[in-house]
Amino acid sequence: MAGYLAFGENRRWKASTGRSMEIASRLHIAPSFADRPVCGVNRSDVVVWLTELEQRLATTRVALSTLSGMMVYAEDHGLRPPGSNPCKGLRKKAQSTRGSHLSPNLIAKLWAALDRYEVHDRDACDAVRLLMLTGARKMEILGMEWDAVTGPCAVLEDAKAGPRAIWFNTPAREIIERRRTLGSGKWVFPSRSGNSSRRSLDRTWSHLRNEAGAPALRLHDLRHHFAAVGVSNGIDLKFVGALLGHHDIDSTLIYAHLATASLSKSAGRVSKLIDQAMRAAEIEPDEGRHRSTPSPEWANALVSSEASEVCYA
Repeated sequence: MAGYLAFGENRRWKASTGRSMEIASRLHIAPSFADRPVCGVNRSDVVVWLTELEQRLATTRVALSTLSGMMVYAEDHGLRPPGSNPCKGLRKKAQSTRGSHLSPNLIAKLWAALDRYEVHDRDACDAVRLLMLTGARKMEILGMEWDAVTGPCAVLEDAKAGPRAIWFNTPAREIIERRRTLGSGKWVFPSRSGNSSRRSLDRTWSHLRNEAGAPALRLHDLRHHFAAVGVSNGIDLKFVGALLGHHDIDSTLIYAHLATASLSKSAGRVSKLIDQAMRAAEIEPDEGRHRSTPSPEWANALVSSEASEVCYA
């Protein structure tokens, strides 16, 4: 275990990641596996351990990820057979909303709630709006410095997965420019003292989601919704991953089913239009040939923006 943690530090894990894995190793992994040879840990051992852990903890993701990393490290160093990671394929039991759309009605309710609550905490409402419009992580928005904002984006040197850019669409840029007029400090969202950035949106978010009728909605679900909208509208997974700041494509592949659904829907639209055109074909009796006479709907679709989106979905 010590070798794996030291390996991670040498590979420049973020300090917070290293601390989380060290705590998970010391509190949840070592008590169950420290007295056993790493090559003797099998899948049934891990399943029993994970089941017991889930009964005691609200989340087991970090502990499972840490143990899985240790198994991969053991394989790389000849301590286990290649491909024998007993954690592979296991996930925490909690239902995830990752890769899911929020309904247009819910988005509208949240936006209206933001407008109403702005008089109580304008900074928090602006931060939530930016989360909705950019797909950024909470601390990427709250920890943003004015020096990082350059034109249409903010360049972050130390995001969760390393350096990355947060891109602002027109509504997001309007929020950023409006906030420039509110003060001249270091932070886009300063704390009350102004000596650091703001750290929490909990109180505001609790009010907003309850007013919108979605008390179980997490702030991070706004990020998943941003990604889901992009993928289901035909944006390449690589570009969505770049917008989200994912370190590798594997993190974005959770949304791949939406790309498949989008393609299937697009194929259905095209097939329907082709079928309508074929049914509208007329036969020329003198030459015995088909003369295709596309229906008005098909002709209009060929030159419409919707058709272009379908063809390139």
